[in-house]
Amino acid sequence: MNDGISFGNKLLVGFLRLMVFVLVVILVAIPVCILLDFIGLL
Repeated sequence: MNDGISFGNKLLVGFLRLMVFVLVVILVAIPVCILLDFIGLL
């Protein structure tokens, strides 16, 4: 492995981590919104 990680690689890894975090938040929010919708209908 190369010890010297360039700025571009750090930027790419940070961007990918951000995208994974956003996807996880969306996947958690969908069932929560469905549950709140059912509670609201009751």
